[in-house]
Amino acid sequence: MEEIVHTPASMPRSGSRLEFETLISDLSSKLINLPPVAVDGEIEAALGRVCELLDIDYAVLWQWSAAVADAITPTHAFPARGGPQPPEAISQEQYPWLVQQMRAGHLVVLSSLDDLPAEAAVDLKYARLGGIKSSLCLPLHVGGETLIGALAFNAVQTPRGWPDPLVKRLQLIAQVFANALARQRADEVLRESEERRNLAADAAGAGLWAIDYGSGVIWATARTRSMFGFTPDEVVTLERLQSTIHPDDRGPVREALERSARSRELADVECRVMTDEGRDRWVLSRGRSHLTSAGVVDRVTGVSIDISERKREQQALVTSEARLASAAELAGLAFYEVDYDEGSMYTDDRLRDLCGVPPDRVEGLGVLGFWMAHLHPDDRPQVLGLRRRLHEGERDHFSHEYRYLHPDRGELWVRHLSGTAARDAAGRAVRTYGVLRDITERKRVEDERHDLSRRLISVQEEERALLARELHDDVSQRLAVLAIDAGRAELAAEGAQAVAMQAVREGLVRLSDDIHSLAYQLHPSILEELGLAEALRAEGERRARRGQLDVAMDLEALPPVVPVGAALCLFRVAQEALNNVAQHARARAATVTLRQVDGGLLLAVSDDGAGFDPGRAPKGMHLGLAGMRERTLLAGGTLDIESAPGQGTKVIAWVPVDGEGPA
Repeated sequence: MEEIVHTPASMPRSGSRLEFETLISDLSSKLINLPPVAVDGEIEAALGRVCELLDIDYAVLWQWSAAVADAITPTHAFPARGGPQPPEAISQEQYPWLVQQMRAGHLVVLSSLDDLPAEAAVDLKYARLGGIKSSLCLPLHVGGETLIGALAFNAVQTPRGWPDPLVKRLQLIAQVFANALARQRADEVLRESEERRNLAADAAGAGLWAIDYGSGVIWATARTRSMFGFTPDEVVTLERLQSTIHPDDRGPVREALERSARSRELADVECRVMTDEGRDRWVLSRGRSHLTSAGVVDRVTGVSIDISERKREQQALVTSEARLASAAELAGLAFYEVDYDEGSMYTDDRLRDLCGVPPDRVEGLGVLGFWMAHLHPDDRPQVLGLRRRLHEGERDHFSHEYRYLHPDRGELWVRHLSGTAARDAAGRAVRTYGVLRDITERKRVEDERHDLSRRLISVQEEERALLARELHDDVSQRLAVLAIDAGRAELAAEGAQAVAMQAVREGLVRLSDDIHSLAYQLHPSILEELGLAEALRAEGERRARRGQLDVAMDLEALPPVVPVGAALCLFRVAQEALNNVAQHARARAATVTLRQVDGGLLLAVSDDGAGFDPGRAPKGMHLGLAGMRERTLLAGGTLDIESAPGQGTKVIAWVPVDGEGPA
């Protein structure tokens, strides 16, 4: 029950009672059915009619401010002609007593400002400044409890009274206004809610819809209409919806709606929508049914999302995975992925078969532990070292060949490629993947090929040595005897015969030198007698004497003992490299460098010639390079070629000397 603060009243200058009662009746019926956008204008018009009918100077409808605490602001007013205008707001500081009464929802009736109580001294001051003589303040209640503001009628010309019958009629008008404003606020909240919902749906790329089972008509947002191919003004029915859905998906859609209607569960269905372009669009729809008070489903509301791109990506992924699986099958690749956060490991059948993993070791990280336990002891340190560097972030992947001890098939050779899929904040690997391939047969073939190459090179060197000895010990000696005989004949002859015999003797000497040089190339005996460094110097001097090339030597002191195989390998590489320089490089000079590096010997032969593309070397040079690679590989070393057109060429060979390599 609201408290009434009442002061002495006088009878108002009333108009026609019938006209006033008619105003109240018309106002009630009009504001009930009025659209929300028209409420404000109708309230202000009604205030004007009431003030004119009752000869009230001006009226103000106040509502509590959301922006300023303890302040009430005017939202509707009928001002007096030429009189004072209502303030922009009434605050607790200006009208402490009045705001307190408004906040409490009290009715304030003032026929004169003298009727204000003593505690309203501040209010009296501001009321006089505003020119107010009399005032009636009616609280605006919604639902009998919620207070949204107050309706004030003011006299500024002369004081006036507020009889109880008039106050009760004005209270009816205040209640009509309060109800209209409450409906307006509710509509605004609903509209804002719908706008936020639509905005959220648009931001998510979703379309909203509602199926009214009573009329069979479907309400849909613009995005939903576009998604299903409906025009903006088209009346959409269930039959029209079914016509847009792919024939194979109409049954599942209908069943999902019926199931939702029976159980009130969320309907969730994917379907294809046929488009004019001939390319189906995939749509995911989710909806929920709503019941009437009688428990009958009257509508279903929901949301739809275009998932065509996701479907295409899924199909592409399935196709890609199928192709990858086929390629892996053809290539004999075994795949794994390790997730250290979850402590799990995925392996395919090929990997479990390759590693011989028993069924009881496939859970968790069991396969990983089994693999580590069966690495060949000689290869385990290097393999685990590569794995550690991968996990600690020192490298992103590794590729390595090693031996693996299969529990049933014995020693296998495995090619292993591993990479990192994810790392933690510290850079440590938390998810890795890799592929393994059984290369045992390839290794066997390579070993057989290397063994054959080794034997061929060995036989070749033996044949060269034999031929060199024959040329040196037999042919060279016989040529020397013939040269001596020709010299004697030259001394005994005269005239033209002496000249002829001189030519024969000189030709025999040159031939003997050529045979000696050939024997040296076939088998440099100096290599065995004086070592690699002296053999290289002799080779450079020999080429300089023949005018083939100016060769500079930069030879470091060598270990006391250089394995014969390593020395012969590097000498043959230098020999072949200098041959290529002389025949193909068009170079003026070359440099031979020999150093001790990483437990082995490093040989480099560089020139200032034309250079070439290492991938497209001339045919003769290409065969020579292949021979050099084969020799260094058999010696346990490596060979690299650095060259580019116009940049010269450098051949770099390294062989170990910690043990005698094969020749």
